[in-house]
Amino acid sequence: MNCKYHLHKKALWHCNHCDTPFCIDCCDVEPGMHAPRCLLCRNHMDSYGISDHVEPFWNKLSLFNGYPFQKNALSFLGIFMAIAFVVGIINSFIPVWLINVILKVMLFSVGITYVFSVLTKVARGEFDAPSNDEVALNNSNDMTGKVIGLYLVLIGMGFLITLSAGGMGLLIFGLAIGFFFPAMMINLGMIKDIGAAINPSDLLRTVTGIGWPYLLLVLFVYLIGLGLQFAQNTIYFWLPEFVSYPLIYGALAFFYIMMFSMFGYVVYQYHAELGYGIDAEQIMNNENVQQVEELRKLAHSDVYIQEGRFEDAEAVLYETAKNPQYSSLALERLIKLNMARNNPVATVKAARAYYDQKDLFRHAPKALALYQEIDSFEPRFKPMNANARAVLIGAIRNPKLLPVVEKLTTDMQDKLEQDPALAQALSAEAKFYAEVMNDDDKAIDLLKNLLAKFPHGSHKIEAERLLGICMNMKQSFKPNA
Repeated sequence: MNCKYHLHKKALWHCNHCDTPFCIDCCDVEPGMHAPRCLLCRNHMDSYGISDHVEPFWNKLSLFNGYPFQKNALSFLGIFMAIAFVVGIINSFIPVWLINVILKVMLFSVGITYVFSVLTKVARGEFDAPSNDEVALNNSNDMTGKVIGLYLVLIGMGFLITLSAGGMGLLIFGLAIGFFFPAMMINLGMIKDIGAAINPSDLLRTVTGIGWPYLLLVLFVYLIGLGLQFAQNTIYFWLPEFVSYPLIYGALAFFYIMMFSMFGYVVYQYHAELGYGIDAEQIMNNENVQQVEELRKLAHSDVYIQEGRFEDAEAVLYETAKNPQYSSLALERLIKLNMARNNPVATVKAARAYYDQKDLFRHAPKALALYQEIDSFEPRFKPMNANARAVLIGAIRNPKLLPVVEKLTTDMQDKLEQDPALAQALSAEAKFYAEVMNDDDKAIDLLKNLLAKFPHGSHKIEAERLLGICMNMKQSFKPNA
C-alpha cells in the first residue's frame, strides 16, 4: 500500500481514526515515542512494519563478515588481545584461581561491553564500528553484570531441570537455550533487563516479531559458533600456549563482533515489529539524516495542502524556510500555494522572502520561471534588491523576454547612486543587450554610464571586458570609407 499523500512512497503507518495510510515522512515523529502521531487527528498510529522496505539481513552477510575488519573494530581487537596476553602471563606466573577468575571477568567485561555497543549502534542504523571512546562514554548500563546474572540464572534453571527431569530434560533445555539465544541477546541489549532475556513471553514476542527469518538467524549463529570453535581448536593445536592465549580470545571477540552486528541489523530491520520505537525511522528518509526534520516538514505541508488546512501548511513552510538549505524549496511552495489560494498579499510576502535570498544565483533559471508566474498573477510585484535583479536579468537568454528586462530595470538608473549594489544588475542588463538582443549601442551606453558613475568595484573588470568586446564588434561592422 502506498501513502495517500505521496503516491510514490510505501505506507508505513496507518491511522485508524482517519483510516489513512501514511509514509514515514508524513508522520509527526519525535525520538522515543512508541508510535508517531497522525498530523490530522493527533492520535497514535499503527505500524505496517518496515521489514520489507530494507535489505534483509540474510543478504547482508558481507556486511557482518567485514564488520570486524573496520578500523575501530580492529583497534579494539588489538587492545583486547594485548589485555588477554597480559592476563595470560599473570595467570602463568601467579596460578591462584581467585586472581585467575577476577582477571578473566575483567577481560570478558571489556569484550561484553564492546559487542553490546555494536548491537545497539547497528540497531540505530549506524554501520560504523564503535570507537573505544564511544564505548567508554556509553558504558553506563553494566552489561557485564547483566550477562553474568543471565548465565547464573540459566545455570540455576538447568540445575533444577536436571534434578526434576534428568538428562533428557537438560538436553531439551539446552536446545531451547540454543534456539532462543539470539532473542535473549537482542532483548538484553535493547531492553537492558535480565527479565526480558529469560521471560518466555518476551522471547516469543521477539521471535514472532521477526517471523520465519528467525530460523535463518539461528542457523547463522550456529554457523558462526562452528567457525569460532574451529578457529580456537586450530590455534590451540598448532601454536604454543603463550601465543595461542591472546589469539584464542581474539578469535572469540572477532566472531562475537560479527554475530552481534547481525543481531543489531535484525533489530534495525524489524524495529517496528519488535516495538523498539521509531528512532531508527531515518532509514526511510534521505541519506542526509541531519536534514530529516526539514524533509518531514515539507512532506507535512503536502498533507495539509491536500486536506485544505492552508494556514497549517503556511506555518510549516515558513518554519522550514529558516533552514537555508531548504528555504528556496519551502518559499517556492509558499508562493505557489498562495497563488492557488488567490491571495496576492501572502504571495508578495513569500516572494519578497524568496528573492531576498543571498544564494538566489544557485537556482537562477527556476527563480526566473517563478517570477514570470508571479508577474502574471500579481503584475505590481517586482524584486527591488540589486542581487535579485542581477540574477533574474542574467538568467534571461530569450529576446522575447525583453519586456521582463525593461520592467526589472525601469527605475534602476534613478536608484543607482543611492544603491551602488545595482551596478551588478546594470552590468547584467548591458550583457543582455549585447549578447541576447545584439544591440551593442545600447550596451555601450549602459556600460559607459556605469563606469562613469562607479569606476571602481567588483563589476569593473567584467564591465570593461564587455565594453571592449562591444566596441570591437561595432568597429568590425562599420563600413569602410
